[in-house]
Amino acid sequence: MIELIRVTREYRKGRGIHDISLRVGKGDWVVIVGHAGAGKSTLLRTVYAEHRPDSGEVIVGDYRLSSMNDRKIPKMRRLLGIVDQELALVQDRTVYQNVALVGEVLGWSRNKTRAASLRVLNRVGLYNHLDAYPSQLSFGEQRRLAIARALVGDPFALIMDEPLGHLDQETALGIVDLLASIHARGTAMLLATHRVELFGENPIRVHTLERGHLTLARNAEENA
Repeated sequence: MIELIRVTREYRKGRGIHDISLRVGKGDWVVIVGHAGAGKSTLLRTVYAEHRPDSGEVIVGDYRLSSMNDRKIPKMRRLLGIVDQELALVQDRTVYQNVALVGEVLGWSRNKTRAASLRVLNRVGLYNHLDAYPSQLSFGEQRRLAIARALVGDPFALIMDEPLGHLDQETALGIVDLLASIHARGTAMLLATHRVELFGENPIRVHTLERGHLTLARNAEENA
């Protein structure tokens, strides 16, 4: 479970998020929409403690950010699969090595790391690109690689910032189908996007951010 309770994070000239309350429960698929600068990225980064709020509470699983020291943040983040806009792929590592890096960081055995890495790479459609480097992949394939890396630790929730950004419509719809298959297996989702119309009839709950304020919630049927 992810919960924000009256969270505020401000920057100069009033930008940021203001008095945000939001809950993402087991199996939820929550989509945050809003124009550039509305606060979508700030909201997501506050969830995984890239930023600490100026006021309010952030809860992820059993962790409360207000009472958590910085040393516990990596443990909290293991509950989440995080895909930032920049993707942060390691350019001098292959597709397989980018995903296997998670197992290395977590101290897994070589066999466990390999099995988990190959499993998620197969799920995202990159099993035939194990030895390729990120620069050799298309934008859509790079997005799939970032998703695979986020999933390898079996998080309860996937957090993605603009997963459809800079993709043509066909490629973006392929990413939506991939996300739908991940959600169908029970992974909760919290996504920020400006292309909500591409999610079609998927069972999403949509919230709109305007100038840092969460102003609207609607269900999938109202997106048409």
